[in-house]
Parts: sequence; structure tokens; C-alpha cells
Amino acid sequence: MTNTIIDKNEIAKYLNSSLNILTFDEINSTNDYAKKIAEKRPDTATLIVSDHQTAGYGRFKRDFYSPANTGIYMSLLLPINKVETDLLTLKACVATVKALQLNFPNADLKIKWINDILLNNKKISGILAESISDGKNGIAYVVLGIGVNLNTADFPQELHDIASSITDSITLNRNKIIGDIVNEFFKINHAENFLAEYIRLCGTIGKRVELVNGNQHIVGTAEMIKPDGSLVIKDDKKNLHCFNSGEITKVYLK
Repeated sequence: MTNTIIDKNEIAKYLNSSLNILTFDEINSTNDYAKKIAEKRPDTATLIVSDHQTAGYGRFKRDFYSPANTGIYMSLLLPINKVETDLLTLKACVATVKALQLNFPNADLKIKWINDILLNNKKISGILAESISDGKNGIAYVVLGIGVNLNTADFPQELHDIASSITDSITLNRNKIIGDIVNEFFKINHAENFLAEYIRLCGTIGKRVELVNGNQHIVGTAEMIKPDGSLVIKDDKKNLHCFNSGEITKVYLK
């Protein structure tokens, strides 16, 4: 691959806002590094980007495959007083899709509730939001992790059927795409109508799905997303179930 090298000065050229930017050739996890930075109590937002993660992870601490030079692995460390914290995961999903559409206008991207972005029913991106306590029963920071498979070609065997990349192009400007994601996020963060855009992009609505939430296992039709971001599923007995957490483990395509 001949993708552009991750470079903080190049990223800064594409940003519409001022951020502290840290870049690495390799790191265990950008989210974990953001948590370490938070211990120093910075008062400005920080963007952490790495070319490669050795221990990248998503929801439920599952591994996020993060090979060098083929993807975007980034985290935003956001002081709680600098960001609207409601529905951050959903906002980041919309921002990531919109940024990717700027660069790949022909890609038919869909969101799978709650935090995955799919292309042709395979995952190309995942979002993970984590909060950091202020030590006084409150939240001081939010860490927003975003991983995107841009042109990853060689996935581990266990990911062949569920993961993909957004393109097979061998030359991509990752610095611009990173800047676009950040810009779209800050634009959407204060937008009042972003949820309508999330619903429009969500490929889960109207589909028959299986959802697991702790000991609960529900099969039914995804009916709607409520204003608080929760998903309503109608089971085969016409009962409605509302979930603000959980994982859709299967989407029936027919």
C-alpha cells in the first residue's frame, strides 16, 4: 500500500478547529492512550491517531484488527465541558459516514445499530465511546474511538465473512479523511436534527434481527429508534421491547 503517512501537521491543515494532535507509528490502543492523557487533566480536546494498533478493541473488549498503513485508528479525548455528551456514539456514527461519503461518494454505507458502519453488509468501521470519572462520582472526559478499514486486504480468517474495507484503491489521503471525520463530528455534535440523519442511514430499521442484551435474547423486527437512541423491536407475538444497550448479532437480509 502507498497510503499517505499519518502526519499531525497534515491533519491540522484539514481541521476547522484547534486540537492537540498526537500521532504514532504504533500503539497498543488509541483509547487506552487517551485515558492516560486524561490523568493529567488537559483542558483542551486531544486527537490521538496511530498507523497501527497492537491491542485495538471495540465494544465488549473485542479485538479490532488494526494493521499498519491500511486504516484509520483514532480517538478523541473530549473534556466534558467542551462537548454535548448525549448520544455521542450515534453522533460519531453519522459523522464518520458523512466524512467517508465525502471521500467515497459511491459507497452505499449503512449504520447497524448501535455503533457499526457497514458496506455490503460487512463491517468497515466501529465506534466506541468511553467515559472517564473525575473521581467525585462525575464524568470528566469522554473518549471517542473510531476505527475504519480503508483498504485493508488481508483479514484474519475469522473476519472474512463479517469485515471488509471501503475501497481497494492503493493510494488514499488518510490525513484528509481523519480531518473530515473530526470536522463532521464537531459540526454534528451541536446539531438538533442529527438523529433524523442517523435513522436515515440506519440499515437496521425494518429488518428482522436477533439482539442479545445480557441474558436477554430477542428475535423480531426492528421497528424504530426513539429520541434517546434506544431501539424498539417487535417480537413474533407483537410485543414491543425497547433497548438502549445490547448487540444485534444477526440481521436477516430477507
